[in-house]
Amino acid sequence: MTYLTRTALERNTEARLRYLAAQIHPLGQRALYQLLSELADGSDLLLERYARIGPLAGFISCLGGDRLPPPVRLVGGRR
Repeated sequence: MTYLTRTALERNTEARLRYLAAQIHPLGQRALYQLLSELADGSDLLLERYARIGPLAGFISCLGGDRLPPPVRLVGGRR
């Protein structure tokens, strides 16, 4: 039976995060926002789920899904 040392576990985690980041990054700021929003809500296994749609980054970008909508500004007016 093989046990990983703490150092090996850390390297494995770092390699996994680097791989997932490389898959998620091309999805753009909109996907990153959604990911962070879901993390804040306590969802699990998000990185892997977002990484799986990484190959669709070009398609998502063509449809504008990689960008956040402009911020909403409320202007005072009639009530």
